[in-house]
Amino acid sequence: MILSHTGPDLTARRRGGRRGRHPAWVLTLALGAGVLTGCSDDGAEGSTGLATGVPAHYADGIAEGLERYPEIGRTGMGDFQWDCPLETEIEVDGEEHDDVLHTTFFGPMEEVHLVECSFHEPFSVSLAYAEAESDEAFTALESATGAVEQVGNEQTEETITVGERDFVVVHTDFPTNPAADFNLSAHHLDPETRSRTTLEVSGSSDGLSEEYDERAVAEDLAAILSAG
Repeated sequence: MILSHTGPDLTARRRGGRRGRHPAWVLTLALGAGVLTGCSDDGAEGSTGLATGVPAHYADGIAEGLERYPEIGRTGMGDFQWDCPLETEIEVDGEEHDDVLHTTFFGPMEEVHLVECSFHEPFSVSLAYAEAESDEAFTALESATGAVEQVGNEQTEETITVGERDFVVVHTDFPTNPAADFNLSAHHLDPETRSRTTLEVSGSSDGLSEEYDERAVAEDLAAILSAG
């Protein structure tokens, strides 16, 4: 089954200061067929993995998506059978996630492509990797990262350092939808690869620890990048 994924509005205006609003991502499903696969390994730096940057094989996910969907736009395409080209398993809040619900690919803004893997069990999280084709596009991607304005969501934003990496962490509350609880997103921007890697965790997920917070999501993403 193919899925259609409407990407976030990365042109939304950033707010000054540390508060803002965050776009909602909408998933719609349509019948179809198609499978994307592929995942390669990247060498580790010593026993602790990569100290900085992102695993080299993450770029393969972008190349894979472009090969299958060369004319992709803001509405993404993917498949429930598409194995995540970023990581086949990740650890979040001390729990191993290896059940990929779906993987999508789209171009959220000009000269930027993004692959996103959504993990279903034991609770819902997503890992995404965006790559810009030029320095100008990376500057635009960087400017679009963090708290943005959109009606219905309220955010706080902070930068958290883990090891040698900095993470832009956004805490999103939904005052008009208490059932949604909150979202935590950690973003790592890497100028060398002109990329952004994002780990998003829903606070409404059953099984998520009550103490899971901004630093925890940053530390989890740092561990994923180092292990890759």
